[in-house]
Amino acid sequence: MVSALLANIRQALAFQTHAPLAVQRTQLELLLEKTGPLRILSPIPFATPLAILFYLKGASFLALVWLGLFYIAIFSSYVQRRKLQAHGPMHDHELPAILRGRVRDIFLLGTLWGAAPWLLNAHQGTEPLILISVFIMGAISLGSAIVSTHRQTIAAFSIPAAVGMISACLWQGSAVGLVLGVCMTLFLVMTLKWTFQQADLLAQSLTVRYEKEDLARRLAQQVELVENANREKSRFLASASHDLRQPLHAISLFTSVLERSRLDPDSTQTVTRLGQSVRMLNQSLDTMLDISRLDAGAVPARKEPLRVHELFLSLHHTFSGPAQERGLQLRFRAPGERLVLSDEQLLTRLLGNLIDNAIKYTQSGGVLVAARSGLPSGRAGSVCFEVIDTGIGIATEHQQRVFDEFYQLANPQRDRAFGLGIGLSIVKRLSDLLEHPIALSSTPLRGTRFRVWVGEADGQAGPLAAPVDSGVAPSPTAEKALPRHVLVVDDEPVSREAMGSLLSACGCRVHAAGDLERAHLLLAQHPIEAVVADFRLPGTHNGLDFLLALRLSSPQVRTLLVTGETSAQRITDIRASGVPFLHKPVRAQQLLEALAG
Repeated sequence: MVSALLANIRQALAFQTHAPLAVQRTQLELLLEKTGPLRILSPIPFATPLAILFYLKGASFLALVWLGLFYIAIFSSYVQRRKLQAHGPMHDHELPAILRGRVRDIFLLGTLWGAAPWLLNAHQGTEPLILISVFIMGAISLGSAIVSTHRQTIAAFSIPAAVGMISACLWQGSAVGLVLGVCMTLFLVMTLKWTFQQADLLAQSLTVRYEKEDLARRLAQQVELVENANREKSRFLASASHDLRQPLHAISLFTSVLERSRLDPDSTQTVTRLGQSVRMLNQSLDTMLDISRLDAGAVPARKEPLRVHELFLSLHHTFSGPAQERGLQLRFRAPGERLVLSDEQLLTRLLGNLIDNAIKYTQSGGVLVAARSGLPSGRAGSVCFEVIDTGIGIATEHQQRVFDEFYQLANPQRDRAFGLGIGLSIVKRLSDLLEHPIALSSTPLRGTRFRVWVGEADGQAGPLAAPVDSGVAPSPTAEKALPRHVLVVDDEPVSREAMGSLLSACGCRVHAAGDLERAHLLLAQHPIEAVVADFRLPGTHNGLDFLLALRLSSPQVRTLLVTGETSAQRITDIRASGVPFLHKPVRAQQLLEALAG
């Protein structure tokens, strides 16, 4: 029993040595709250009548001595507590000293209760011994409950109070004294066990609480770091994209000029391959930037009613050529005049990536794109878009991984003709953004079926934008309608020269300026009919500001903005301005048709 008691005391000391600082602070605050100045004075009404009773009964001045010492201990503890209350907030390095001071005061009070049976001469008779034991047991019960925040404080009060009482009972020597001593010992052990458990439970609860708070704080810091990293990545990619698009824009235009030139067959083939490489590089750059923008949440979804039939016409116009080049049938089936609620550009991109992927991995047969309603999918009020191919198929173990970045099947050599392997990862991101669930089913060597569920819409839909031809040769109508005098404003000399060469080859007279001061001078000197301006220009104003001012002062002049910006906010501002714009690198067909207006 004694060894168990000593073990509990050792555990109490060890526990506080290793307790987290935040836990120690909270435990000490709870202790100070329970042992406030007024509560320190609460034992006086119990000790005073007890001492007076024994003094009157035994006529011993030791009872008054005990009462005086009790008052001194109580008031000393009261003064210390008032000083601590006036001290203000506790600093971390002060916590151990404050706790030691409170343990010292509590130990002194427990010792005085333990001395009561001796100084009050209660050990000399059975009746006084029983009376004092009732007081001591009550004091231990109440005191242990009050100071139950720490094992030290519990032990500092209960053990000296109980030991004094037990020793007095055993010294008394009678059967009653012996029974009282044994009962007091059992009472002490059980009290220490229960109150120690309460202290441990409090410490554990506080530890778990602060661990969770610390985990939440660190998680918030990590989230902030990730968000900052995403923002920095987006800024870097936007800047890198602009810098990469500048030379790529010039290469694309110079290649278009070469394609229009009279070259020998070998040179023509080389130029054709160069044009294909430029377009593949542009597609790769756009795809990687799309991943970054989707992950950063920079792509807003604006849902509106769309006609499925017109959506399929746009997709057919874009992918019928690539399908014919591979000898595949590309068929579309739409259920009449169905309307769906989605973002036109994002849904077109989502389905386009699925169709492009199906064409790449289908050697023979064809691709079917269908829109069905009433499928047994459990998704009432939805139209199910299906992209079905007769390609190589996807094994079950690979069907989840195909939505990961850079994961490709049947392309171990990383053939760039099959893309970068991030088309389906963009599909998954677009599916989540648009809230259009996607499902995949496939059988190896027999084909694959992708399903996308899009909610039906009521009302009328606006017309879809006409797709842009992927070729490079301008149509005769567009070439005839080109303006005669064109002003090109671009701070990049190579870009100015490339655009000037292309427009000159198409019969335009080109005037080039590298800044807005030169541009205003050329506008005053020549009968400019159209202005093509880059967004980023030297000075405080950009190309958009320049074109907006020009449209007010000279509304007869055609305006076209050319930009390599990828920021969602910047693109939104450009769209809102109403100024026609093209993304770098600009294809010759796009540029000439835009200028033809």
